Amino acid sequence: MGSGPIDIDGVFRYLGRDLRKVERALVSHLKSPVSLIPIVGKHITLSGGKRFRPAVLLLSAEACGYTGPRRTVMSVVTEYMHTATLLHDDVVDLGSVRRGRPSANVVFGNSVSILVGDFLFARASQLMTEDGDIDVLGIYARTLVSLSEGEVLQLMKSSDPGILEKDYLRVVFNKTASLIAAASETGAVLAGADGEMRRRMFEYGKAVGIAFQLMDDILDYTGTEAELGKKPLQDLREGKVTLPLIHALRKAGPADRGRAAAILSRGKRAEGDLSDLARLVECNGGIEYTASRARAYVERGKRLLVRLPESAARAALLSLSDYIVSRTR
Repeated sequence: MGSGPIDIDGVFRYLGRDLRKVERALVSHLKSPVSLIPIVGKHITLSGGKRFRPAVLLLSAEACGYTGPRRTVMSVVTEYMHTATLLHDDVVDLGSVRRGRPSANVVFGNSVSILVGDFLFARASQLMTEDGDIDVLGIYARTLVSLSEGEVLQLMKSSDPGILEKDYLRVVFNKTASLIAAASETGAVLAGADGEMRRRMFEYGKAVGIAFQLMDDILDYTGTEAELGKKPLQDLREGKVTLPLIHALRKAGPADRGRAAAILSRGKRAEGDLSDLARLVECNGGIEYTASRARAYVERGKRLLVRLPESAARAALLSLSDYIVSRTR
């Protein structure tokens, strides 16, 4: 494969063999004498996720010069941590659908979901300890703190019509971008890159990770149930004030703001209320503003890659970055 531009299908084709190794490892490391653990683990791990985080890690390592077997292990660590957060999220958010099928908490119950999430965090820690790289352990320990802080911060800010954009972006970094930043920084560590390259790859993952979540925020308003694998406006149902609404509330008049605050303060919001908030977002340019912020983050991320030598892996990282702001699911 040359180092010219490639589309997202090309990226995943390029990574085909490596991702197949990751898939096999994801299943093999779920083995446990407690039979329910692999059952629940497979239910969520094999439920059709995009493997975006392993792709970032595999490509970052290769772009920095490493293509050895530790990439597979660290991809599993990253995906297990991601999956654990999904299991916990669905319990906290009272989720019922995940990627178009019943979420684990609906099928197996809240207690099992939380405990299997804990198992995945623990298994990820075990794999890193066996790998034995203190730098990698440091990255994921720090990221685990960020993920936990993000969850609590989101709960504190839930249904808050006064949330500031900077506070929301902090939630986004902690909850989503911190793990994508960990994946890309780990790629640099595996390659034995210097501190400056590590920092660049961390910042790359942070930028595209924030863009990834901002596009999710948009899709919650604009996507269909078939595209999203869940009902649109789910964030609003759960009382999450995301960037499209934050911007709309900033632009709206006092009457609209007051009405939105009243809707958000209710424990249960009717479908008509959700439509009112969606209209407020549409009328005040919330989608366009969020898309422009996402594009700016992607451009920032791409600029950070210019120091890498030209390669197929670098081209694939650039394509992966562009894909973030063009996706529909």
